[in-house]
Amino acid sequence: MKQKRLKYFLFTSMMALIFLPMWFVPFLQQQYPNLQVERIVGYFGETKKPNIYGKRWMSGQFQQAYNAYVKNKNILQPTAIRLKSQMDFSLYGDIMHANILSGKNGFLFQREGCEAYIGRDFMGKEWIRNKVEKLNFIITHFQKEGIPFLVLMPPLKARIMSEHLPDFYRNNVSEHTNWAVFPDILKEFNIPTLTFSFMEEASKFTPFPFYPPSGQHWTKYGAALAADTIKKNLCKILDIEMVEMLWKDSVELSDAKVEYDNELIAGANFLWNPPLEPLPYPNIKYVESGSTVRPNVLSVGDSFYKLIYEFGIVDGLFDSQSTFWYYNHEVYPLRLENGRRLTNKELDILSEIRQRDVVIITAFEDNLERFDFGFVDMVYDLLQAENN
Repeated sequence: MKQKRLKYFLFTSMMALIFLPMWFVPFLQQQYPNLQVERIVGYFGETKKPNIYGKRWMSGQFQQAYNAYVKNKNILQPTAIRLKSQMDFSLYGDIMHANILSGKNGFLFQREGCEAYIGRDFMGKEWIRNKVEKLNFIITHFQKEGIPFLVLMPPLKARIMSEHLPDFYRNNVSEHTNWAVFPDILKEFNIPTLTFSFMEEASKFTPFPFYPPSGQHWTKYGAALAADTIKKNLCKILDIEMVEMLWKDSVELSDAKVEYDNELIAGANFLWNPPLEPLPYPNIKYVESGSTVRPNVLSVGDSFYKLIYEFGIVDGLFDSQSTFWYYNHEVYPLRLENGRRLTNKELDILSEIRQRDVVIITAFEDNLERFDFGFVDMVYDLLQAENN
């Protein structure tokens, strides 16, 4: 009898040790906010506490949902994941995140970017030519109305800092990449294009990096250089004198001020971050003269152009009526209607273009597989309908 009671006690104790923490941790975290921790980056979405009702209980759906909820809220989970991530990185140089690669000399890279660098996302010459032919139709149409276009193709960090790549990506670059083919076909149609290819060679001699070791977007220094290059090309295209940018002689070295600078570190979920070198933040001044012109610009692009926008460079160089369509969807500056944010699909697209002095399309090398984010097809179809 005693032996039976002992077995029962041991079994009950073991079950309590296993299950009670799982059931009570969410309750404790709710009662004591200090026990709550930030969500692990890139691993889990927000999990809502499931409701109990008969069918879900009998089918086992409630138990599965509650188990997911407890795992998501478990106070030990983030520490365990970060500890595992730290051990893998410190001992073997591995990173648990599926889209982050550990390069040489402490550099981190986005896997998707590395795949694009070696041509894994190559869309084929026929697809690219078809896209450029439609773009050329649009440009030819608006040139008659005095509105030129400029295409920007910012390069990958993997391209500018290829010496820090893992050996596999350094040694397996294909000739058939979107980056190699797009500029050639754009050149066939005499479409003004900036690839910023000079950055690859210039990065070997510049006193400041164009890309941070722990981010995938360019630094503010790199963004300022890109913006200055864009400005000089717009001056030629529009035959105007624009606001002068003064930035090269006033650069502050500081710890990361922008989330983009360490975005890959955040995604790696380390227990503690590796030591980071200060990054360059130029203090940009804008100087006008009596003949200065601020062009009214419509920009369609991705996060690389968005950084130029967020750094205030667009406001410094362009007319206040200039507009940025982020991924050909979100409209900047913000436009509201009855308290609701408008997208560009709710605007008169052709009228928006006709208000501008120039249109800029930006597609980072990693985004060339979707190039214009639907802008070209959208405008092409609208022009075809207008002409019929």
